[in-house]
Amino acid sequence: MDPNSHEALLRRQEAATLTWRGPALMLFARSACAVGAQALVAAIFALRSSPTPWHDAEPWLPVYGTLIDAGCLALLWWLTRREGIRLFDLIGFERTRLSRDALLGFALVPVSLVFIFGGTFAAGWLLHGTLSPPYLFGPLPLPAALYGGWCGRSFGG
Repeated sequence: MDPNSHEALLRRQEAATLTWRGPALMLFARSACAVGAQALVAAIFALRSSPTPWHDAEPWLPVYGTLIDAGCLALLWWLTRREGIRLFDLIGFERTRLSRDALLGFALVPVSLVFIFGGTFAAGWLLHGTLSPPYLFGPLPLPAALYGGWCGRSFGG
């Protein structure tokens, strides 16, 4: 039986393994993981006697973004195991919808970037009085910059 079928979802809901708590938790997981990852990097700067460890950690977002992703994936994996499904079951891949889904994905990327960059620049303006927040274009050592760019995090998110 397809784990995403209506019957399977109802069965997991009746067994109380499918609840609203998991999705509600995931709404805040990325923010919590971001604070935790930046705290880890800030702690390293604090151990190195930085007078402003949180500020010094900001440019490293392209690097510690991997920790944010890993934390979210770990939580998602734990939640799906509790629900009795696999992480891959969340995808619901259907070969017949591949073209349509790919086109939809390509259409959503520019729209998403408008909201991401709009929110980033608005937050920078509200918090720092400038349209480019300090972490967006901070200098990094070459290996860290290459890693951040390779992971697709060079724009700060």
